[in-house]
Amino acid sequence: MMQCTFFSDTHWNQLYPFTFPHQRGHMRWGAFTLEHLWKEIASSASSSMEQENAQYVQQIVAHGAVNDRWVPDLAAWTTLSKLKSGQSLTCGEVVLFQPLEPDGRMDSMEFSEAHLIARPTDFFIDCGKTLKSQASLIQTHWKTESWNAVLHGTHTTVIGDTAQVFMAPGARVIASTLNTEDGPIFIGPNAEIQEGSHIRGPFLLDEKSVIKMGSRVYGATAIGPHCRIGGEVSNSVLLGYSNKGHDGFLGNSVIGHWCNLGADSNTSNLKNNYSDVRLWDAASSSMQPTGLQFCGLIMGDHSKCAINTMFNTGTIVGNGCVLVGHSFVPKHVPSFSWGGDESWSEHQFERFVETATMVMERRQHTWKDEDAKRWLLEFQNSSFLRKEFK
Repeated sequence: MMQCTFFSDTHWNQLYPFTFPHQRGHMRWGAFTLEHLWKEIASSASSSMEQENAQYVQQIVAHGAVNDRWVPDLAAWTTLSKLKSGQSLTCGEVVLFQPLEPDGRMDSMEFSEAHLIARPTDFFIDCGKTLKSQASLIQTHWKTESWNAVLHGTHTTVIGDTAQVFMAPGARVIASTLNTEDGPIFIGPNAEIQEGSHIRGPFLLDEKSVIKMGSRVYGATAIGPHCRIGGEVSNSVLLGYSNKGHDGFLGNSVIGHWCNLGADSNTSNLKNNYSDVRLWDAASSSMQPTGLQFCGLIMGDHSKCAINTMFNTGTIVGNGCVLVGHSFVPKHVPSFSWGGDESWSEHQFERFVETATMVMERRQHTWKDEDAKRWLLEFQNSSFLRKEFK
């Protein structure tokens, strides 16, 4: 299996609030982390190459580092195979690949078609296309079976091509509707869609995640591992280990790890005047246009909101936030904020660690000392934003 080293460039602040837990290849894109996706692409591409060429490109990658915002495909792998020893690869001003021992006598090679994750909104914008492009990789990785109503879905109706429903071992669908007219539906290992749910593709439900009874999920949605989903979800991505377990609408949104949305919480994803949605931009510390008409909530890791929380169109919530109150949440809530309405304070770091430890233990994950050190640095680096926020 190919070994791949990653580096993070200065553009990572444009992906705020997604920070260090998602760097170094750990960012989830569709069904895979980028690290896993690079290995899958390498395996697939190498099988169609001559052995000598396959070994050469693996040596090139093994002696360098890949930009951890770069989404791989076969074209990316083919381009890497054309590099000379010590040569770097760029896309405009962005370095895609840098050798551990660069040869200063060489010009870098340009690859203008590289797919770079540039904004957090890219996750839901590209979700449908990503799931379709990963179909064969998902089938192989999950060892999926074709849809069989007797084995997989008691009293379930499939609208469209049943061959576009892919069931991993242990997956269950009970008395629900699956619509594949616009794209495939992937149900992961030991995942479950409960009674009365209506699902449109393209859609992915990852390992041990659950769609609760009576849910409605529209297409271009990806639910990461160990999530609980209820209510209404449209064109959204949950990266993993997060819950939206009750009624309420989540649309054109991205939810990080270890989050919880309280019952009847709702996101607005369209302005009343249909104008361009603006998002808070970490690079400029200001609201910037997105060019999007539809954009809901971007929520960082370990953030939670109370029941009946209302999120305005284009809201960013940082990491480690606790939201309460009865009015709309501000358009940007800095990391480690606690409160709602007109009352905000700092989420004490000790309380954050205590809660995070308990939440992770419920899913058989251990809070590590290394995690605490990295999150403490995140807490300290975001303190200036909380002071301004108060």
